[in-house]
Amino acid sequence: MDVYRSGPRSRSKVLRHASTCFAWATWICFCLALAGGWREIEAQTDPGTAEEAPSSSGSKALSVDSEEVKLSAASEAAAVKREGVAVAQALVQAYPEDALAYALLGSAHYNIGQSEPAVRHLKRCLELNPNQIDAYEILARVAAEKGDLEEAVRLGEEAIKRSPAHPEILTQLGRTYLDLGRATDAVAVLLKAVTGQRPNMDSAYLLGQAYLQSKDFVQAKAAFQRVIAISPRHTQAFFGLYTASLRLGEAGEAETFREEFQKLQAADSKAQTDRSAQEDTRTGLPLVRTTMARTLFGASQIYRSHGNGDQALGLLRKSALFDPENPMYRAAAEAVFQQRKAPQEGLKFFQDLVQEQPQASYNHLFLGRFQSRVDNFEGAESAYLKAQELAPGRSEPPRSLVDLYLRKRRKLDVALVLARQVVEMEPSGSNYHLLAMACANNQDRGGALAAIRQAIARNPDEANYRQLLQQLEKAP
Repeated sequence: MDVYRSGPRSRSKVLRHASTCFAWATWICFCLALAGGWREIEAQTDPGTAEEAPSSSGSKALSVDSEEVKLSAASEAAAVKREGVAVAQALVQAYPEDALAYALLGSAHYNIGQSEPAVRHLKRCLELNPNQIDAYEILARVAAEKGDLEEAVRLGEEAIKRSPAHPEILTQLGRTYLDLGRATDAVAVLLKAVTGQRPNMDSAYLLGQAYLQSKDFVQAKAAFQRVIAISPRHTQAFFGLYTASLRLGEAGEAETFREEFQKLQAADSKAQTDRSAQEDTRTGLPLVRTTMARTLFGASQIYRSHGNGDQALGLLRKSALFDPENPMYRAAAEAVFQQRKAPQEGLKFFQDLVQEQPQASYNHLFLGRFQSRVDNFEGAESAYLKAQELAPGRSEPPRSLVDLYLRKRRKLDVALVLARQVVEMEPSGSNYHLLAMACANNQDRGGALAAIRQAIARNPDEANYRQLLQQLEKAP
């Protein structure tokens, strides 16, 4: 069946979108939406204010070492934060008329608790571009933290005028309305947040709180039940259900919800105690590293938008090192090399990354992609196998192997075995399409038909899938 000799046209969903959809302004907004992640663990990163976990009689001998570890991690976290500000400052110096550069600098200052420079830079951002919605969001947070709720509302309402469906702004504005006791206004904006394209758990939970505050207990109960449907272990949602049911006179249900709340609360307390025993978590270092990776990524995309690809690649490399489990920074670097039509440069980039970070599965995965581009079958296969060894639960490495084997028409029997494994891991339309191609290349027309029909059932509008189905149905 020669008609099936071409390999699968689609790749893993995460990597396909990551490597082709880098609208840099959108990703800067993503970085800014995460501003404040460090602020949430600020007290923990300060060794002078962090609470000590209760000590047992057997732990005193380790207390000195424990404090040294905590101080070391806290020092690293502080250094990483300072680096984030320095990168953003260099960006502003390089592009003083770029609103996004000021937005990133304001966000970096906010993340390390420096509200005054954060406000100054964010206001400058809005002078240059009044439609930079994420700047309003951070300014509103600063106002709320200072207790100026009316200013927080003004900023939120101004942002909503410019971006009526922005879920984070809607959620934050709804929270501020609740703090002011304006339950009706909170319900109105939170309903928009939960019915938008990107509803989040906070907006759904806050909607339930808003209904409770407005004494609409039927709607409050329904809202909390929606939260539970999405997140069955949402402790506070069960307390909301208990409260709403009690107010509705549903004593039996209320008691059931109260018992579940108490059970989850006890589990939460234990989990918090367990986390307190882990020094990295106590200092917030993992969160600092991942937030720093996003800051560097945001800066890289601004440099790239100004045509400075080398500076962008340097920052993307650092992002990858700070966050080994995120493929997007590597995909952004891949996109730069693709734009340059420089596969050998890309190969060297990922070879170096593998040397520095050999245990990161995604480094080997992207190395394999560039080995494939330079037509090194053995190198690509070796890299994909290593990626699979390091992350056996991920579908991308075996999927990449299937793609390689089908395109090179080698080890087709192995490709079929792997394609079936990929579908078991992730039964998506694109993976069933891959399985259909593998079956076809192994002369299994029945298996190919069954697989492509599963693909179409999941993605009925995908033209490639329907085209393959027609080819299979016509084949002898």
